[in-house]
Amino acid sequence: MPGMDEETADLILSIREDERRRAVLDHLSAGAKTVGDSESDANADVRSVLEEFASAGIVERDGSTYALTEVGERIHEYATADWNPSNEGTKRAATFETLSDCEWHCSACELPSSQPAKDIQMLRKEGFEFVQNTGQGQGDYRHCETCEATTFHRKLKYPFPTQQSITRQDMPDSFKRRVRDLYDHRDAFDGSSPSTTLEVDHRVPEVRWEESESFDYESMTDEEVTEHFQILSRKHNLLKSRKCESCVETGTRPPFMQIEYYYEGDETYDEDLGCVGCGWYNPHEWRASLQAELDE
Repeated sequence: MPGMDEETADLILSIREDERRRAVLDHLSAGAKTVGDSESDANADVRSVLEEFASAGIVERDGSTYALTEVGERIHEYATADWNPSNEGTKRAATFETLSDCEWHCSACELPSSQPAKDIQMLRKEGFEFVQNTGQGQGDYRHCETCEATTFHRKLKYPFPTQQSITRQDMPDSFKRRVRDLYDHRDAFDGSSPSTTLEVDHRVPEVRWEESESFDYESMTDEEVTEHFQILSRKHNLLKSRKCESCVETGTRPPFMQIEYYYEGDETYDEDLGCVGCGWYNPHEWRASLQAELDE
């Protein structure tokens, strides 16, 4: 049910956390059931749950017979399935298991991965939502009683996907050649023309994406290309990825090439400004702005 509204998500979460209501759904998942007229406490309790589900459109009633609706079948799936998207035994799977209680967790000492930002990116791409409290991205700075430090914490909003997955488009080889030609095959970071093929890099890193790509590569103008893309050596592309992951994790924009200068904003990541102003995002604009200030 990707793209589900908050009311539906809260309903599913409440059922996941209620063994009694979940058991009723499990019982109905095998087919329509008839509830007798017995006034036993157990029967009355089941009828109460069924009436609640009928009001919510989860079940339909025909006399004393109840059956799951199409919506009910989907809610049963979301309320009972294991939604861990990673292979069992991996650090990413363990990260999800830690976060699946939907409580705050310290990135420094509770999450098993050495690169939690990559794990969060993967979960967000799969449609999972994270609580955002401070404008610092997918988390919040909090005091950790375990490591006794103020660290970046994560909190999964629901232990199942509620949003459309974030997908990356296949980039045509013809478009890649066009971008390389547009930049004269020069690395955006240092202007070099290495012998190896330069990679086409998205200025906004994937770890910051909020929705799937939707570029029309064939109709993009040169201005649109330079707005969204640059070219980097493999080494520099990996370096940028690490810096962007650090920014997501800490809320602090790393200085570009050890120079603490931002052509817009400052070292603190701002949701409204986004990546604009950071040298890792646009080294061309960064150099031009810095040179203009030096020339004054």
